[in-house]
Amino acid sequence: MKVAKCGIEYWHLTVLIALSALALMLTCGQVATAEDYADSAHGNSSYGVNRSTATCENWPGGVCSTGSCAHCHDTFDPDICGNNAYGLMLFASNDNPTPTPQSDNFCYECHGSGAAQAVTNHSYSKNFGGGTATLTTIYDALNPPTGDTPSSHNLSDVVNHAVGRDIGFTSDVNPCLVCHDQHVAQQNYPVTPSGLGGVKTAIRRPADYASPPTDLWGDEDATSGRNERMLDYTNKYQAAYYAGGSNYEPANDSTADGSNLPNFFNFCTNQCHGLASVYSTERGDNLTQIDWSTTGDFHGRDNDPDDGFGYTVAPYTAGEDHNYVLSCTDCHEPHGSENEWLLRTCVNGKDNVSIPEFEDDRTSWYDFCTACHVLTGPSGPQYHVKGQTVAPGCPTCHYHGFATGF
Repeated sequence: MKVAKCGIEYWHLTVLIALSALALMLTCGQVATAEDYADSAHGNSSYGVNRSTATCENWPGGVCSTGSCAHCHDTFDPDICGNNAYGLMLFASNDNPTPTPQSDNFCYECHGSGAAQAVTNHSYSKNFGGGTATLTTIYDALNPPTGDTPSSHNLSDVVNHAVGRDIGFTSDVNPCLVCHDQHVAQQNYPVTPSGLGGVKTAIRRPADYASPPTDLWGDEDATSGRNERMLDYTNKYQAAYYAGGSNYEPANDSTADGSNLPNFFNFCTNQCHGLASVYSTERGDNLTQIDWSTTGDFHGRDNDPDDGFGYTVAPYTAGEDHNYVLSCTDCHEPHGSENEWLLRTCVNGKDNVSIPEFEDDRTSWYDFCTACHVLTGPSGPQYHVKGQTVAPGCPTCHYHGFATGF
């Protein structure tokens, strides 16, 4: 039988092809060990990949166990095995970055609604900030269906920029793999110690693409020499409040020093937002280069913080000369948001933050900024009165790239 020849009689060839597929899966050139894969979010035997529509009848015993490679690589399906219909023996198309990667991506087969395996992925605001559940899949986050000013990372832009950086990516890479490694990415929620001084993490820096596949970002402490945690990046980090109490993000506990949070500033700026050549299709222009240095942004490490800007609320109340340093995820969603600029819907414990489309009331961003800043009060150089800010609101004067703004 054709099935038998593909899956049983030619088992040695099937194993060879499977190993090759693991080496090239989604065009990623590195291979994790079985132990590393078993520790990953996909390979875990309890909560790993478990495609409900997987056809396992052709496998010996008719069983595809949770975490099995077969949930992505259908090596015993005669059509896929014999014809390799989708490449790398994947069970569905991985035709990226064309034609429409924003809405057509192999990863959506599980990380999208009504897919082969419906995986719930809440927003950062919900999982790590305690906010109201809004978007529930990665598909929705990258294609936000609600909100007056939705935004997301454009996946074509991600691929084009990664390829342009000449760090090992080719134009047919799945855009998700620019920031994630599918074979070793770990379950990062709930926040869990990694055993290496950091936390379980799902991210890998684009610059580490050619490194060993276990080189995740945020799982090691300062002994790695890579400043992978916010604590290692700066001792001025102060975690925001988790919604509903006085605990802190991201773990809803008393830890506030960034020892349980990946260094997202380095992660986001290393090959992307620290450069001046990051093009945004959504904005039709290059994005502002983010400068978190001592001569840069006030939300970064600016060394002259006591010149009258700010007026912050708890827990950012140690004094104007303290110079708190924020993580990108304190304000931004990693995939997409109902708000513009990927801005979160829960900030510093303030939930249901909405940034309306600009109208004559001139209060866009008001609810967002007042999660951390006192803006109302006597009219003067340090205060604004609601309804009297300059159109179209806070971003007119305050934005990344200037020491007097954010």
